Amino acid sequence: MQEIKDHFGVLLFMTLINLIVLWKFITQGNLLHGIGYFLFFYLAIFIIHLLTKNIPFQKEIIVKEPKKELKVAILFSGLAILSISLNFLLKKEIIPPNILTKIPILLGNLFFAIPLGLVIYLLIKKYKIYNLGLNVKPILIILLGIMIWALTGLFAYFFNPEGILWSRAMEEFGGIFNIIIEGVIGAALAEEFSRFVIQSRLERIFKANGMNILFATTIWSLMHFPVSYYKSEYIFGSMLYCLQIIPLGFIWGYLTQRTKSILPSTLAHGFNLWGFQNG
Repeated sequence: MQEIKDHFGVLLFMTLINLIVLWKFITQGNLLHGIGYFLFFYLAIFIIHLLTKNIPFQKEIIVKEPKKELKVAILFSGLAILSISLNFLLKKEIIPPNILTKIPILLGNLFFAIPLGLVIYLLIKKYKIYNLGLNVKPILIILLGIMIWALTGLFAYFFNPEGILWSRAMEEFGGIFNIIIEGVIGAALAEEFSRFVIQSRLERIFKANGMNILFATTIWSLMHFPVSYYKSEYIFGSMLYCLQIIPLGFIWGYLTQRTKSILPSTLAHGFNLWGFQNG
């Protein structure tokens, strides 16, 4: 009960977001999917809290200059959104495709979206690799990531089975190895690392009340706007999609905050081919 009181503000805000997402599903004729997604959020948060309550994690994430590092991480995230947007403009040939446009955009995606630049910045600040969210102790945290991944699949199976993407992904990627390389390492690890940096610095500045997770997840969701708009060319629908993925992203962020590691959330995120957040 005390946990609810301590995090009442963020729970209220997330409930508002969940209700808007539920309304979106209902208006699209996907009532069952919407109810499942709504219930999944609270059950996943409860399970993560319950299972991490008595596990001895490392005491705290090492943060040297929280305000400065937060500003750099937010700046790099903004540049990542810009780089991704320019990449899609290039694909549509709104930006003329030539060596003078392709190389800067490629470097921008590599440096900011991957995000190699943020990694280099923190290494220059003399952080060790294992200080950057790669904690593997205790090994139970890996099992917790797998559990949340499986829970997502279970809800998808019962509430939106037609949205499951495994067959399509296996065909598009050419097998599980490429899914691991492109989906887990290339996409999920990079995204979870960026969110880890932002939310851990916010946690140090404002203390852990959940708003740090919401803020970092909102930035992460906005990074998906260019992709959604590229596919639909519909601004309002793309913004709604960004809102729609916040609940699942928040779950991954909470998993990171509770375990002090990005590895569980990277697994849950990278193998998330259940399509449960889509629709």
